[in-house]
Amino acid sequence: MLRAFIIGGLSAILTSFLGNFLVASRQSMISDMLAHSSLAGVGMGIFFHISPYFTAMVISIIASSLLFFLTRGKKNPPEAISMMLLTGGVALALLFSHLAKDNPVSLETFLFGSILTTTTQEIYIFSGIFAGGILFILFFWKRLIGIFFNKDFTHSQYKNSWILEWIFFVLLGVVVAFSLKTIGALLIGALLVIPVLTAQIFAKRFMSSILLSMIINLLGVCGGIMISFYADIPSSSSVVLTLIVLFLVGNGIRFIFQKYQKID
Repeated sequence: MLRAFIIGGLSAILTSFLGNFLVASRQSMISDMLAHSSLAGVGMGIFFHISPYFTAMVISIIASSLLFFLTRGKKNPPEAISMMLLTGGVALALLFSHLAKDNPVSLETFLFGSILTTTTQEIYIFSGIFAGGILFILFFWKRLIGIFFNKDFTHSQYKNSWILEWIFFVLLGVVVAFSLKTIGALLIGALLVIPVLTAQIFAKRFMSSILLSMIINLLGVCGGIMISFYADIPSSSSVVLTLIVLFLVGNGIRFIFQKYQKID
């Protein structure tokens, strides 16, 4: 439970930063694309008897780089390229999973995740990813704000700003790939998007949205882990449903507040 809370908390904080940039630039689907593409790497690792973490990370980095460079010239629609990579990743994952029938490692473990089986080594590795990701975002904060809110102007002012954007997508790919076993391919997208949508109900500024989504993410993850432990239900389902409930509660509060204002 302690290890689950630690890695869940680190994931909640880091995905709050990354998710706000994705939602602000209307690129939320990238999280699902990377998660499903990474499953192809998991399938390759299972089939070739090498670390699924390593192969998932390599495939995720390749997928994020392909998406970035194929859509950079605005000739290819980002959502269409994302869908192609997503379906291709799932197809490869199913293929390798079928070929590796006798392997004891199950693809379902990475699809749904099992945060309660987190190891100490996984915490150490993710802590390094967490530290590197937070430092990168904070150090290049103003430049990243410009890239995701006014890309054309920022690229015209800084010729090498595309490198930062590419590194951001690579970082996102690494986070998604490493989160497959501990959090799950289905859950990681929820951590990146749902808390941001909930935070934007109340937040008026980008920074306040990040801070509020961080709190919501922590509540959803910690509450979901507690519920899954005591109710004996899958942790992925519990966390996602908890986040959805928080989103619905947030909308309910806004609705009541708006009704109250009209009455006054």
